[in-house]
Amino acid sequence: MPVPYSNIYDMFLSDIKDHTLLDFEVEDREKILDDLRIKAETQFKQCKNDLSDKDNIKKQYNSDLTIEEQLIIATIMRKFWMNDKIYNLELIQQRMSTKDFKLTAQSEHLLRLLNLSQELDKNISAMIVEYTVYSYSINGD
Repeated sequence: MPVPYSNIYDMFLSDIKDHTLLDFEVEDREKILDDLRIKAETQFKQCKNDLSDKDNIKKQYNSDLTIEEQLIIATIMRKFWMNDKIYNLELIQQRMSTKDFKLTAQSEHLLRLLNLSQELDKNISAMIVEYTVYSYSINGD
């Protein structure tokens, strides 16, 4: 049964607390979500289903992705969303002197984002390892 991209987008949106994405026009938001999903697909090479088997006109995967596979893609999308925030703050830091940047709340925010990013990397790795080990042990592949 095909899985609409919107299932994954809903999972992603429920995980982020930054509502700025909702400020975009629908077409722009869809483009951002599509870009994040495509990036996430490239990071989920272990997926047992073929992530390239999709219909971009109908905005769906033709494969029957499991909830776990959808969640992994949504989580990786969150990582790329966070990376955009981190790179944005790093650009601000480069424009300001070190002293001025340290005096702003942005420096603390950047440190927290970097810590969250590292935790998210660990979480994604653990999810993929668990998915892979479980999938291969169940199916005997």
